[in-house]
Amino acid sequence: MGGRKQMRFTNITNSSNQTSVMEFTLVGFSDVVPQMQLFLILFFALAYLFTVVGNALIITVTMVDRRLKTPMYFLLRNLSFLECILITVTVPKLLATFHPHGRRISLTACAAQMFFISLLGVTECFLLGVMACDRYIAICNPLRYGSLMTQRTCMVLVTSTWSGGIVALEQV
Repeated sequence: MGGRKQMRFTNITNSSNQTSVMEFTLVGFSDVVPQMQLFLILFFALAYLFTVVGNALIITVTMVDRRLKTPMYFLLRNLSFLECILITVTVPKLLATFHPHGRRISLTACAAQMFFISLLGVTECFLLGVMACDRYIAICNPLRYGSLMTQRTCMVLVTSTWSGGIVALEQV
């Protein structure tokens, strides 16, 4: 934005040739005019609200309606849950950056946010792969689908997506 740096480092201490960064100042939206900032705040807040409410409705409906107790809806429910967590990790800090005092983030908070975004992103990729395999089995082997995709199998697959996300991050 205007050729300025997108991040400023503050609270830098230098003792015995060691430099440590304690917090960052995010300046990505600092050049935006106030009227546009209000529009962006409302846009992101409404998008966040609609996403959380929509995913909560998917979770509720698939849990309440007994006709939706199939493996596909179990996986969809887990995807909606994962999406609720993922957007909750990112959007509140994004909204806070519009306030002048909310632009700072500590190194620990930044690392934690990066960890959770990475964990949830990798887990979501694995879950989408499991969902693709579920649809493949349902289409290509419809007579064996019920015996292959049991409730226990779905639980193992969902647990393995979370485990896979953790293991993948440990490799980095």
